[in-house]
Amino acid sequence: MRETLSRRLCALITEGVFKPGDRITERELCERLKASRPSIRETLRQLEAEGLLDIYPNRGAVVRTLSVATVLEIWEIRLALETLIAERFARHGTPEQIERFENSIGHMDAALRSKDRTRIKAAKSAMFEAFASGGNNEMLAAYFRQINVRISFLWSSSLMVPGRPAESIGELQALLTAIKNRNPEAARAAVVLYNEHAKAIGMYGLRVFEERKEVERANPRKR
Repeated sequence: MRETLSRRLCALITEGVFKPGDRITERELCERLKASRPSIRETLRQLEAEGLLDIYPNRGAVVRTLSVATVLEIWEIRLALETLIAERFARHGTPEQIERFENSIGHMDAALRSKDRTRIKAAKSAMFEAFASGGNNEMLAAYFRQINVRISFLWSSSLMVPGRPAESIGELQALLTAIKNRNPEAARAAVVLYNEHAKAIGMYGLRVFEERKEVERANPRKR
């Protein structure tokens, strides 16, 4: 039950329902997730321990806000995890896992073309899940999933840069080709290239997000 609730709450953060700085009440989660207050409370404590939430007395849970320095640290860890997954995928991925990953890239391409931010976040989450499963290491996938949730509010940032959506799909296709060819070195190189570009776009998106938050704090009635 706790694992299921944790995954569902993480999905709400990934999909942008709850963003950094947003307050999450136990009552709202009980109604949304159809769970008891003790179960919700336990789930919130778990996500606090994982660094996704801050819990304040008499205020409740708040999605943790990330600084530029923290995002860069997270991205460094993310790259290490993702390159390991890519290498393992190239060595051990099954035909079914490769097909799932290929289909998820197609769905990601369609979502980017639609320019629908909610659809993009859902497609990107599914794509990363398909990719992580190919590593055939559940603990590795769990860490990767946790890292992605923390920076998921930046996932639609590529729409801000002309040409980036198509470029990102090309980089993912290169990763897919390396995996199909059972070439761990090429898969690792493809992941490094994708991550460096994504990090640059993500940092730009973080600045835009922070500017928007400043405007909201200055004009609370317009939120």
